[in-house]
Amino acid sequence: MKYPQVLAFVRAATLGSIRAAARSMDISQAAVTKTIKTLEEDLGVALFSRGVRGATLTAAGASLLPRAMLIVSQMELLPGDIRSDERARVSMGVLPVATALLLPHALPAFVASRPHAPLRIADGFLSSVLPGLRDGSLDFGICAIESDQLTNFFRFEPWFRSRAVVVARRDHPLAGRPCGIGDLVRYGWIYAGSRASVLDLFFNHPRSGAADEPLIIEAQNVTAGIVAVKSTDAISIAPGELAAQIVANPDIVLLQVTDPLPETIVGLLTRADGGLSANALMLVELLRAAMQRIPGLEHC
Repeated sequence: MKYPQVLAFVRAATLGSIRAAARSMDISQAAVTKTIKTLEEDLGVALFSRGVRGATLTAAGASLLPRAMLIVSQMELLPGDIRSDERARVSMGVLPVATALLLPHALPAFVASRPHAPLRIADGFLSSVLPGLRDGSLDFGICAIESDQLTNFFRFEPWFRSRAVVVARRDHPLAGRPCGIGDLVRYGWIYAGSRASVLDLFFNHPRSGAADEPLIIEAQNVTAGIVAVKSTDAISIAPGELAAQIVANPDIVLLQVTDPLPETIVGLLTRADGGLSANALMLVELLRAAMQRIPGLEHC
């Protein structure tokens, strides 16, 4: 297997046609077709199914694509690494708690040191970070991960513990009085992480007494979550480190939960089999240093 074969395959698969792949590579369609055909012969499988609607990925092609995309993304890093290129792109997924606590301290130093380096900051929820690390579209994540989700494909470095609080709209029936898990489970929940973890932590709790699974609203961005909290009876779990920022919103309050609430461990998530570019490594070190300087954090 040669790199031009992998590149032609990835371009055709992601751009949707041989013609688009040829245009992006500045070569003829015949050359792309021949290159992909030799790759299929080398592997002994068909990667595309060719029909009247064009070429579509076979099961083998779909299976190969994530690893092929990773190879291409890693190859694209090489020129920057070899030349110590300060313009190399950095892409990271960051949880809201890490965004609020760490980025204000790390970002100015990174931008000052690497003013021409493109930077992408994505949500740090596992539903997007894990696929991003697999296909190479993310360099690293600052996120929380449960032990059963940590396979040999990934490496996790614990940084700090984040303790939960529960929030609701200001005129919620539970606002302003002590409440327990049994009270919380009577209402819908808004979550941005693992649905299973919400069910395990609250509705399968021995004190819940819940007979039926309640309404659960998945909100994969902060704005949607805030709107859902403010406009419904559903409640949400949030990082305790952001409590001051949350209650600054006049429409949202912290609930007085008397039962112990869960904690999560936030840290650095990377691929186990790949190193970081110089720029990505610099940003990781700045984020780690920021984490170590913030008072009140419970470091791991």
